[in-house]
Amino acid sequence: MQIKRLKFPPGWRPEPLPTGLAEQFRSALAAGLAIFLLGLISSRFIEGGGLKTLVASMGASAVILFVVPHSPMARPWSVVGGHLISGLIGILCARWVPDTWPAAALAVGLAIFAMQLARCLHPPGGASALIPVLGDAGIRALGFQFLLTPLALNVAVMLVASRFYDRWVHAARPAPNTEPHPPSPLERIGIQAEDFHAALQDVGVFVDVSADELSDIYHFAASRAFRRTFGKTTCAGIMTPEPLTAEFGDDLESVWRRMQRHGIRALPVVDRGRHVIGIVTFKDFFRHAPADGFGSLKARLKALLLPSPRVTSTKPEVVGQIMTAPAITARHDAPIVELARLLSEHGIHQVPIVDERRKLVGLVTQTDLIAALYRSVPAGLAQPAMAVAS
Repeated sequence: MQIKRLKFPPGWRPEPLPTGLAEQFRSALAAGLAIFLLGLISSRFIEGGGLKTLVASMGASAVILFVVPHSPMARPWSVVGGHLISGLIGILCARWVPDTWPAAALAVGLAIFAMQLARCLHPPGGASALIPVLGDAGIRALGFQFLLTPLALNVAVMLVASRFYDRWVHAARPAPNTEPHPPSPLERIGIQAEDFHAALQDVGVFVDVSADELSDIYHFAASRAFRRTFGKTTCAGIMTPEPLTAEFGDDLESVWRRMQRHGIRALPVVDRGRHVIGIVTFKDFFRHAPADGFGSLKARLKALLLPSPRVTSTKPEVVGQIMTAPAITARHDAPIVELARLLSEHGIHQVPIVDERRKLVGLVTQTDLIAALYRSVPAGLAQPAMAVAS
């Protein structure tokens, strides 16, 4: 007998979570420990137990704070404002509306509206609005004290626990660079940050994602689309194998003449095991040429290349003293889209290619990458746009 596959109506199909099993376990464990810690701390300051000590809406907050900590709903103002504003509305509705169900409906509706106006939308706040309405006589007797103990105390402990978890578990993640910097070529073209902000405004409904997260998702998706469009071309497929190299102790004049003779602008610097320890370019030579007393650039460069007759010297004598280190490298099995990002973000013109042991196996230049992308474009679209005058 053939078993028919279960068909789900649109929107009902269960979607896999983007996090791995280890992250799911860590977040669940952290949320459980936070609730346990919250109960211990609150019970030392509040008598009575139950909802007087630990507000039920903290369980919903734990899901947001520990499972989706980067959601706009998990921001500190969203958590604090969402709970306290909603709790205040719940207390007022319980006092002013005698019937339970109208009071409950009004409390939740007003809480949602107020959270949106105050830009602190936090779904567990709806539960905090219901507790003063539906709670027992002991909860109602607390009145406005409910906002301080247990609600504010619960919120403070949960926020501290979630911040500690985020810093401890995710300490290995690099901190975002907040210093202003000129936009890279990749940032100057295509969709920019303000476009994401405007798009979220144009949608007209609340989307549980920030503009920065949406930008990251877009770039990940664009990277996957690029790889699909341009096939599985890797660095190994476009690199120049066994490129010319220099070693740390090579004198400057011989390396300069080698670069001039072969018409190349950069040499990877390797050790005896061919591990890349740096890269030397024309720019490195010009950067270290003496600036005072030598007139033209040619004279300054000649002074740099000329070996010093003395045993000791104050100017660089070997490649290792002027090279750029560490060199930015790429794996031989990396897709060429990674090269485009490296060249653009770091403003470089060539990337040494290494194997699994970080040994040099090739070199890719901007010209190699452009040629590879050109070959990937369909023939009909790859015709030059300009005609050369005869």
